[in-house]
Amino acid sequence: MGRTPSPTLITLGRIVRFCRDAADIKQADLARTLGYSVGWLSNVETGQLRARRDQVVAIEKALGLAESTLTDIYDDLRHDHPVERFERYEERERRATRILDYEPLAVPGLLQTEETARALLVAGRPADPPDAIDDLVDRRMARQHIFTRDTPPTLWVILDETVIRRPVGGSKVHAGQLDHLLKMAERPGISVQVIPFATGAHAGLVGVFHILSFGNEPSIAYTEDPATGHIHERPELVRTISDTYHALQTSALPSTASLAIIKEVRDEI
Repeated sequence: MGRTPSPTLITLGRIVRFCRDAADIKQADLARTLGYSVGWLSNVETGQLRARRDQVVAIEKALGLAESTLTDIYDDLRHDHPVERFERYEERERRATRILDYEPLAVPGLLQTEETARALLVAGRPADPPDAIDDLVDRRMARQHIFTRDTPPTLWVILDETVIRRPVGGSKVHAGQLDHLLKMAERPGISVQVIPFATGAHAGLVGVFHILSFGNEPSIAYTEDPATGHIHERPELVRTISDTYHALQTSALPSTASLAIIKEVRDEI
């Protein structure tokens, strides 16, 4: 049995794939340019193999990225702690004027009901005691207080159809979550789009990411893996992730049609 990839390697691999896809370079072509096999590059992109720093530099150059775009991330991932990273993200989220969320698997935390949050946390953290789960649920619900600000942020959410069809917590919790989604989508400044199954492969299959914009400072992006996440501040990488988000907007149904499919799923429960 092979080793489970570390969250650090998974994160770096997904970022490499993000950048390669954004540059419209096929995996085989990049591998050839680097002088390695397709299997080697595939293992790097899936977190199965730890690339050396000089190899990460070579990937940067082959993708036409600015110097240190990937190596800074490589260095940060080796020394940063995931809990501290998410705390920094939460602090930024509280100050954001615009939030772009893409979620292929679950309703984003800012739009979760308490019951959905609890069901997801219990499933994702089976070893945690009940009081620890309670604390995490409270913390997630507290993030939603940004919508009670005098000037709340605008929120644009893109969901894969899988998200609205998965009965997290059972049918009652599922129905309540969809009702909450529909209610929140009625608020000014909140938009929800759904990417239907019929779309097939699309740019968002690489994983979860968020983009935060601010009134007087540069935007940042945040990407997530099963056990970790990473804040991205380099303009070139934030731009790459933003381009991916805009591509997903064109793949998704318009807001009106998206809300219609959410209501349709709700009525089927």
